[in-house]
Amino acid sequence: MNYMKAILLAVTFSSARSSFAQTSSTSGERPNGSETDRTADATDVEVHGTPRPDPGTTGASVTTLTRKNLEALPGGMSQPLSYALATQPGFVTDTFGFGMHVRGADGGIQYVLDGIPLQPAPLGQFAAASGFVPPQMIESMTTLIGGYPAEYGAGLGAVVDIVTRRTSPQPRGEIQASYGTYDLRSAQADVSDRLGPLGVVVGAQIVATSRGIDPPSVSPILHDSMTSGSAFILADGDLSAVDSIRIIGMYDNTHLQIPIDPTLLPLGSGPTGSVRGPDPFGNSPPPFVPYNANPTETERNAIAGVSYRRAFGSSTFQLAPFVRESYGDLLCDPTRSLGALADPGSTCSDVRRDVLHEGGTISYAWQTASIHHFKAGALVDVSHTSVDYSSYTRNDNTLQGRADTAVTVTGHDSTNVLLAGAYVQDLIRLGRWTLFPGLRLDMERADFLSTDLPSLVLVGPGARVGASLSVTEALVIHASAGYLWQPPSTLDGPVAARILVPSLAGQAIPVDLKAEQDWSAELGISERVARALTLAVTGWARIADNQLDRVNVGTTNLVASYNFARGRAAGFEATGTLRLGSIIDGFGNIGWQIAQGKGISSERYLFTPDEVADQRWVMLDHVQTWTANVGADLHDEKGSTHVSARVNYGSGMRTGAESDISVPEHTTLDVTIRHRWDVGWMQPELALDVFNVFDDVYAYRIGTGYIGSAYAPLRRVNLRLSVALGDVI
Repeated sequence: MNYMKAILLAVTFSSARSSFAQTSSTSGERPNGSETDRTADATDVEVHGTPRPDPGTTGASVTTLTRKNLEALPGGMSQPLSYALATQPGFVTDTFGFGMHVRGADGGIQYVLDGIPLQPAPLGQFAAASGFVPPQMIESMTTLIGGYPAEYGAGLGAVVDIVTRRTSPQPRGEIQASYGTYDLRSAQADVSDRLGPLGVVVGAQIVATSRGIDPPSVSPILHDSMTSGSAFILADGDLSAVDSIRIIGMYDNTHLQIPIDPTLLPLGSGPTGSVRGPDPFGNSPPPFVPYNANPTETERNAIAGVSYRRAFGSSTFQLAPFVRESYGDLLCDPTRSLGALADPGSTCSDVRRDVLHEGGTISYAWQTASIHHFKAGALVDVSHTSVDYSSYTRNDNTLQGRADTAVTVTGHDSTNVLLAGAYVQDLIRLGRWTLFPGLRLDMERADFLSTDLPSLVLVGPGARVGASLSVTEALVIHASAGYLWQPPSTLDGPVAARILVPSLAGQAIPVDLKAEQDWSAELGISERVARALTLAVTGWARIADNQLDRVNVGTTNLVASYNFARGRAAGFEATGTLRLGSIIDGFGNIGWQIAQGKGISSERYLFTPDEVADQRWVMLDHVQTWTANVGADLHDEKGSTHVSARVNYGSGMRTGAESDISVPEHTTLDVTIRHRWDVGWMQPELALDVFNVFDDVYAYRIGTGYIGSAYAPLRRVNLRLSVALGDVI
């Protein structure tokens, strides 16, 4: 019943772009924000309603959300970036409400911030998985799926290209405070002004809640608090008539309690010789953690980057150096986690990981005779990863339990990774046709400094071509195809082996990971069927050699990559926008997807002999077959009063020993009611947010992942008060 209801709702709004308002661009600009290859006469035009379909900028599926679109979603700018991404076709939300998968790919989202690529956060860092870019920073963001231009890097699931806020001639600012369910308390503020030739935006946010990450049970929730603080600074200005600069700085620090499952009982409370059996889906039983244990994780992320641009008539040069640190420290509290009530043979691990990235991009874009819009560039990213770990095993020979020091495994791993790539691409306009050819070459080299392992060196080419045909002013067809090459983003294999198999401690574990090679294609059609409604449908497919996937490592938050020998995936998406008069904006999308792998071909120690020997096609556990979204924003002509709603349907990701069972489906409704008063130079706004209105009980995962199961929040009610000062955005 939930399934049919969501399908009918989504089809009502089916169309081409899932945003309340669209940002279209002129002069053949590529969708890389405003930084990389904007020509001198390019302008941004915000369109309320549905204009003539854009003839295309990549041949791929492209959606742009402006700042006003983000504000119009339930929760507005208080929601993490992942909430807005989850409204887009092809995106599936994973554990902790943060992790995202796109078109059956396991993660792999590339964030680009004003032309600066941000390499994916280390897996297992919960707070960083949402994209870690505060919505306060965003002016607009464009998502590209499928055959996106060669400039965006090796084959990934999707690109999220973010344009950060610009300053206005007059000072302006906003403060906001929220209080809600799960003892949520948050406050955020930002201010922008001009300091001489530079415009500056500064913002900060603090959040505290008793429900930090998705717990392994619906209710009650045990040991799940979170405190977080973040800050950012943006600066931009013209150094001369042809030179401009953007400066970006971000920092966040988060402390999380790792949730404990209060529904599990110690084996000691049962009959003598009790054991834990598999769950109803055939998954291995989750580990029991005593209720008084205090496992925690502390994370911090820091990013600094500069984007320098120089214009030469119809060409543009850009140089963008950057540095980023990602730190995570998991402490499992072995004294209590392996104490008297812990199950015999229990284990837990401490893991500290520090990753430092340094690198930059360089590009040059030029055009000839208004037909060719060339661009060439390169990326270099050098990262150093330091991992310290301790794996503890319960001492079953004492009544107190605790860690057995005789079998405690400790170690250190240090890895240097060089990621480099170069590309050349073109955008060719030929009447009603627009073509998008591109070539790139990438390489990854990993040096394992703590062992005598040989370096891992992977090199591969990529080729992409897209096409867009404006059949009429109302009808556009787009297509793309390509050979995509993707190296592994996680190289924790040596650490994983030592933690999973204590007998391997101190040994050099070969890393035999391979790069994934995909043949990928999509075909879509978009039509404005009425003045207020645009409809579209897209089909896509890919086949892969050495398909990459990832698996959680035991009871740690480490995630290790491995390869399937083969992979295949396919799906379709129907999407749309609707605008009725000047008071209703709506969007909707529905998607179906399937993704499978066959034959484990690397990092085999992560699996049992039977799993390695299995040569059947198996469904990937992050696949959700059906996903649908419907949203609407009802507002007065002045935009002072809004009622926003979003319905989300998911058929459930996979579970079971062979990922052959779907987690139960869900349908949720989120609603926000808000009103703004114009009081001189202040504009206070009061908002009431209700998430999961009907209190639907559903899980992202059951029996899989770091903490076993992970359940989404029940009904939440938040009250927000914000005050805009000065010039309103």
